Amino acid sequence: MKQLFENNEVKNNPMGDDTKYSRAIRVPQYEPKNEKPALETVYDLTKYSRLLAKINKSGVSEEEKKFLKFAASRHIVFTYSKIADYYAHASAEMQNLMEESALVILDMDDAIANGYVALSEKMKQLIEEEKARDAKAKEAKNILKAQRELAEKKAKEKADEQAK
Repeated sequence: MKQLFENNEVKNNPMGDDTKYSRAIRVPQYEPKNEKPALETVYDLTKYSRLLAKINKSGVSEEEKKFLKFAASRHIVFTYSKIADYYAHASAEMQNLMEESALVILDMDDAIANGYVALSEKMKQLIEEEKARDAKAKEAKNILKAQRELAEKKAKEKADEQAK
């Protein structure tokens, strides 16, 4: 146990001193371009179409084909930056339908209203607890740094005193 804390570092951060990743929650903001893209450019049907052809040629039942076709739709690739561009130039009715389909999420209220985000008091509590833990860990690290600097200063003073 002593070895774990011998160098006076806080050891309760599972990510260690790795700052490559962050727990910060940031919502990306996209600025639409001035051009409305052609609708067929906002999605790619390559894999979906290939799967449909195989499903249609297969010997499985019609009910199974129906199921597999629904599942194949997961392989449609959407280009969300182009979807945002299209949204910016679409009619109000199209914009509403795109929002309901979560093709664009304008803000947290919109996401909550359409059922894509469910906030709870427990989630808020967990986020606050995480922030508090992070603050305590940072404080402990700062205290240890200050103690280390003080010890180094005293050692330097002692060495200077002995050199005289």
